[in-house]
Amino acid sequence: GVTLNSHRYRGLDGFVASVSPFNFTAIGGNLAYTPALMGSTTLWKPSDTALLSNYNIFKIMTEAGVPPGVVNFVPADGPVFGDTITCSPHLAGINFTGSVPTFNRLWTQVGKNINIYRNYPRLIGECGGKNYHFVHPCADIETVVNATIKSAFEFCGQKCSACSRMYVPESLWPKIKEGLLEIRKQLKV
Repeated sequence: GVTLNSHRYRGLDGFVASVSPFNFTAIGGNLAYTPALMGSTTLWKPSDTALLSNYNIFKIMTEAGVPPGVVNFVPADGPVFGDTITCSPHLAGINFTGSVPTFNRLWTQVGKNINIYRNYPRLIGECGGKNYHFVHPCADIETVVNATIKSAFEFCGQKCSACSRMYVPESLWPKIKEGLLEIRKQLKV
């Protein structure tokens, strides 16, 4: 017999609200444009402190041919935006990167309003993930040390990809520890 595989992409019924963080410009574009590429209209609320960088991504995507109205750039007060989107029966999803308290507020509002929505909104929240480094026994020690310091301390560690723990083979740990402590002495706080 013949094997037939088929699939269909279906956009969500309604709009997706994308809320992007202050410290990761590229993810702002991902949060807003991924739902759009899958057929959904998006309301993109950037962080108040990352308006220009996020707006530049919006303009680039517009120049690249994303039709007007598919992604809507909506700088707004956070609580006002949250109250507005969660009261709309057309809310189909929230694509969020930011703080736990803010996402908890959105989640609670969606729960309180669950009976007004046309469909269950999909909620995706990246709220302060804990990044780690898993070091292979053949890893280059200098690369591990530099990448770990960069990951842990860029943006003063205020990013979801900040390294907060390491898994290191015992055979490499003394040299890696020495390298980390040496660079740490040079950091200015």
